[in-house]
Amino acid sequence: MNIVDTLHWLAEYFKVLSGFLLLVFVWPHIVFKKHLNGEGIIYRFCFCISVQTVLISTVVLGLGLCHILNPWSVRAVFYGIPLIVLCKRAKPTEEKIAAFCRALSFSYTAIQLKQFFRTASGKIKRLWQIMRPHILEYLGLGVLLIYAQVFLVWGSFQTTSYGFGDQYVHHSWIYGLKEGIAFSGGIYPEAMHCLIYAIHILFDVRTYSLMLLFGSIQGIVFLISAYCLLREFFHWRYTPLFVLAAIILFNMLTWREGSGMARLQWTLPLEFGLTTQFICALYLLRYLRKKPPDDNSPRRRIWNRDLFIFMMSLSATFAAHFYPLIMAFFMCAGIAVLYLKAIFSRERFLPLVAAVLCGGLIALAPMAAAFASGTPLEKSLNWAMGVIDGNDSEYDEARGRLTDDTETQDGASNTQESGLTGKVGAAVAFGLRVIRLGYAEMIGTDRGQFVMNLTVALGALWLALRLIPRFLSPARREQIRAVSGTWLEGYLPLLADSVVFIVMYIAPYLGLPELVLGVRMASTERILLYAVAAIPLDLLFFSLTVWIKASVLHVSSMLCLGIISAWGCSPENYHGYLYCELTRYRSEVAVMDEIIGSFSPFTYTVVSPTDGLYHEIETGWHEELIDFVKQASGERYFLPTEHVFIFVEKRPIQYAQTYYFQGPSWLAMEREIPENCTQAPNILASEISEEAALSALEDFSNPFSFYKEPESRTIVESKAYAWCQRFWQLYPHEMDVYYEDDDFVCYYFRQEPNSPYNLALSPKEE
Repeated sequence: MNIVDTLHWLAEYFKVLSGFLLLVFVWPHIVFKKHLNGEGIIYRFCFCISVQTVLISTVVLGLGLCHILNPWSVRAVFYGIPLIVLCKRAKPTEEKIAAFCRALSFSYTAIQLKQFFRTASGKIKRLWQIMRPHILEYLGLGVLLIYAQVFLVWGSFQTTSYGFGDQYVHHSWIYGLKEGIAFSGGIYPEAMHCLIYAIHILFDVRTYSLMLLFGSIQGIVFLISAYCLLREFFHWRYTPLFVLAAIILFNMLTWREGSGMARLQWTLPLEFGLTTQFICALYLLRYLRKKPPDDNSPRRRIWNRDLFIFMMSLSATFAAHFYPLIMAFFMCAGIAVLYLKAIFSRERFLPLVAAVLCGGLIALAPMAAAFASGTPLEKSLNWAMGVIDGNDSEYDEARGRLTDDTETQDGASNTQESGLTGKVGAAVAFGLRVIRLGYAEMIGTDRGQFVMNLTVALGALWLALRLIPRFLSPARREQIRAVSGTWLEGYLPLLADSVVFIVMYIAPYLGLPELVLGVRMASTERILLYAVAAIPLDLLFFSLTVWIKASVLHVSSMLCLGIISAWGCSPENYHGYLYCELTRYRSEVAVMDEIIGSFSPFTYTVVSPTDGLYHEIETGWHEELIDFVKQASGERYFLPTEHVFIFVEKRPIQYAQTYYFQGPSWLAMEREIPENCTQAPNILASEISEEAALSALEDFSNPFSFYKEPESRTIVESKAYAWCQRFWQLYPHEMDVYYEDDDFVCYYFRQEPNSPYNLALSPKEE
């Protein structure tokens, strides 16, 4: 058996990618073709991501709440609507039907194919005419995204198992949708679960493959959404590429950076919702920047497509996860502060309020309906509220250190000061230290100090350009204001958002509630901070447009992108490999895949720890290894399937260890890893033994707890191995080794389902 079946997982990856593209991008272009005609690429992308997310979530949850959620109802909706639309556009008549029948002949079909290729060729030419002026930009973006996709998906191919424990929980909720139950784990935003469920049903893609590989695809969508927002912040089209190159290539100096990037490779609702937070900010900014009608025309409220996408992206964020919703709120708040006059204008205030309310109600309606029907809230919501209440010893200790350091450093200067002045000085010093700490923990000390200084400098420059004109002549005043409005005010929303997110991050150090865990906002803030660092480059290229031809600047920008990439790929700057929480040997996954592909559904039982349940739940029966060990020591115990497989780890894995990937040097560097972590191919594991097999098991109420601690896992695996050896001695012709290596062995026996073996080995049988 070929354990390293890369082609198999490549095929699974392209199935996941194809299903996602067909459902999220092709489907809307068929159904909403009239609405999307004439719109730009960014609008089409944002429409598909936001509107389709809301539509799929609403349809799936609505069918579940009406107790009619099943494969046929989902197919009827998502296959039926495009067919109806296409039939309506075709307007079939007797002549067209007759022509179609004639098309069955070879000669007529050849003519039709010729016409089809002629039409397709015309569309390709028109697309080329649109892309040709910006072909270098799209080429650079494509190369960066392909590289980022390989980097993000690499770990899934190396381990072929879930990289984060929460993925198992979300897999179980998707399985609840398969059983026709909405909110099977309690009321919780389920947009991601609904999308994965729909792809599984419509395109027959395994849920395990979707949960394993979809996260890396969603990570690319996250980067594209950030690129769209950065296009709105910057004046020069290539500057967002500079930011993406730094995000993708530069070494992640802090734990926050590394964890934020690692989360983008896992299929999690929070990272799924991070995409639409950028779209919220983008279309709010576009809506507020749109000029109202001329004074001569009647004043009317502004309802346009920008407001519609803002509303739908807000609803999609709400439907995905509550943390991205909070982040989207503060990202939009940072923009809104700069456009208060526009927000509270007659033309915009009521439309904005209506959009926010409608967006919230659309996402909230399925949850409210479920709550009204008696479905309880999901328990992690209480945990999130506990985090917001915030009594975290880590932050308490850090606050104490910061306060002590501030008092020590400022003690000499404050010895002669007293009262309010001394307290204000100490508070300011403490605040500055906390802000520096926030920047340092997010992107490293040196980089953080540079971005912090640049933010202060740009803010001071903008403020000076706003105040100085008051003391100048009207002509000079207009010139300076024109420069300020053209050059600097475009960057203010970016600066404001980066500062707002830093304040959110350092809030626990100040004793304020932690609305969003720092590690979960790291990827978003990292993009904002690197974007601030790119402002000088954007100013440079924007100023050169006055004197240098655009074609020369395009080539120069690509050279600059190459320089940034080369600098990022240097040994001191190049990023290291990402990590996962390793829970299974790759050979275990490969054997499970081999079993699923070789045996008829539900004719076999696999005895393994809980992680194997989610892999085979759609095709076979699962028996908990701990239950097997306990029941096999009794008097009567049966597994009534024809085929039985017993998974035993000869080297019990240390569960959820931080495991860094390995690979070629062009993809990443193998850097020094933190303590208590492992670098592939090394794996932290213990050894089974006869002594462990004779040890008593601890008493846990949850079977999963037996596998998390190294001691208890070693005992369970040792007992299972000892049972297999005894059974093999007693029935040498029935038991066989299906697969074995140095770490893992899979035992197999076949039995008559109507007369299964008694697997309880009593002392007499031994």
